[in-house]
Amino acid sequence: MVSARFRHRSPLVVLLVALSWALATASPATSPEAGARGRYRGQCRRLTKQIEYYEGTILPMAIERRNAGWERSTNEQVARLWHQRVDLCPVYGAERTLMARAADQARRFNQFLASAGRAVATYFSGGALP
Repeated sequence: MVSARFRHRSPLVVLLVALSWALATASPATSPEAGARGRYRGQCRRLTKQIEYYEGTILPMAIERRNAGWERSTNEQVARLWHQRVDLCPVYGAERTLMARAADQARRFNQFLASAGRAVATYFSGGALP
C-alpha cells in the first residue's frame, strides 16, 4: 500500500521516466553523425541490397523489353535510393562527392571540346562559319 505522501508523486515519476526514455531513444537517431556511429547500419544494408536488386534484376528486364518509361522510372528509383543511402551512411558520402567532381570535370571537358571544335570549324572554313 502506497502512503498518501508518495501517491501524488508517482504520476510525476512515471512522466519523467517516460520523457527521459523518449529523449534517450530519439536523440541518437536525429544526430548528424548517427550513421557514422553505426545507428543506421541495417538501413544501409537494406538500401544497398535494394539498389543492387534494381540495377541487377529490374533494370535489365526493362531494357530487354524495350520499355523506355519503365527504364527511366527504374533509374530514377535507383537514384532516389542511392541519395537516401548517402544521406544515412557517411561511408557513401565520399562516393557522391567523387562522382559530382567527375561530372563537373566531364562538363568542363565537353565545353572545351565544343569551343575547340568551333575554332577548328572557323579556321578550316576560312571564317565562313562563326
